[in-house]
Amino acid sequence: MILTALILITLYWVDAESCGTYNISISADILPDNLMKIIFLDIDGVLNCEEAYRAGECKYQDWTWEDGRKDHYQRFCVRSKDLLNRLIDETDAKIVISSTWRMSGIDFMRKVWEYEGMHGEIIGITPSMRAPGISIPRGMEIKYYLENDLGFRHINWSEEEQQKMMDESGVENYIIIDDDSDMLYGQRHHFVHVLPSPRNKEGFNERYFYEAAVKLNRTVIDLNYNQI
Repeated sequence: MILTALILITLYWVDAESCGTYNISISADILPDNLMKIIFLDIDGVLNCEEAYRAGECKYQDWTWEDGRKDHYQRFCVRSKDLLNRLIDETDAKIVISSTWRMSGIDFMRKVWEYEGMHGEIIGITPSMRAPGISIPRGMEIKYYLENDLGFRHINWSEEEQQKMMDESGVENYIIIDDDSDMLYGQRHHFVHVLPSPRNKEGFNERYFYEAAVKLNRTVIDLNYNQI
């Protein structure tokens, strides 16, 4: 028997284009404990941003690998990473890196995660499906990862079949946090679009944290069959 969650949401904002005043109430009954929530995460424009650059927070950090290799990365915005850590703590979400930073490999990303004091577990990176002269939407790479690495796909004709898919794949829900907009139509309810600079100079701020929390504390079925 699958126990579902009761989600009560109240959300207010002052300005739809900037961080305003929020009031969010989430009440959950018993959720299945064998299903996971996933955050597909971009980094540039999300965990680093114009204001953090100007404040000197996003400096390059050098490190040396255990085998003596030299490497480096660009540090994260303090506020944005604190908010993401809070989101991970409150939802117990797993992380999949969809940023171009994934080109450096999962070991690189896990080392950055460690140095930045980030919470949660990086369980994977999305594939690069791009080729010279061909631009593949990032949403396609995320869809490929969901279907081929996790065995999950969207089913839009039956809640019962969607629940079976969730149970078989272990995916309760996922969100995409990105400042690019090339996601798929079927991912629209899962997408947290962090507006890029200069429209938003704060990266992942309080506004996007609350939007992400609302989406991630629902289920795939609730997001796609029971829109409010």
